[in-house]
Amino acid sequence: MERTLTAFSAIVLLIGCCTGCGRYKEHIKIPEITFMYTKSYGDEYSLNFCDSEGNYYLATTDEVRKMSIDKLCSEFFEGRLDGDIKLVRTADKKDFISNYNKLVKASEKDDIGLVYPDSVPAVEAPEYNWAGIIYDENDNYKTVVFHKNTCMTSIDTGNDDLNYVYKWFSEAFSEK
Repeated sequence: MERTLTAFSAIVLLIGCCTGCGRYKEHIKIPEITFMYTKSYGDEYSLNFCDSEGNYYLATTDEVRKMSIDKLCSEFFEGRLDGDIKLVRTADKKDFISNYNKLVKASEKDDIGLVYPDSVPAVEAPEYNWAGIIYDENDNYKTVVFHKNTCMTSIDTGNDDLNYVYKWFSEAFSEK
């Protein structure tokens, strides 16, 4: 009887391990603003951002376009930007969460910097930046730039997950 009970306990434990029972699930804290896209050229500056629900907004005033990350997140969270932003579209929630999680996990690695070519064309052109906003270990906002286009040159990171996030972001929120 004791052997049967031991064998049964071992089988239950094995099934639990194989199905993920007891696996540690990490909870990722998501800030009010998660992704940003900026375009600058001369005195012109545009800002689009994605909130924690996957809604993508266009900043319609210079005041909002020039806000720091801290102020932008705070003002957005408190609902003070309603007249200064315009909802453009909404991402699929599952895709949004999956890609935000990729951003957070990739940001902990060493290979997340942009990989610049040896030279870029000497042309005047708008500069585009794609970035994610995460919390650092002290719960401060941290910007993770995952793509840039400068002097008509596309610049990726050295991290495949961040490059994937860029691809998702640019497809999900492209001008349609």
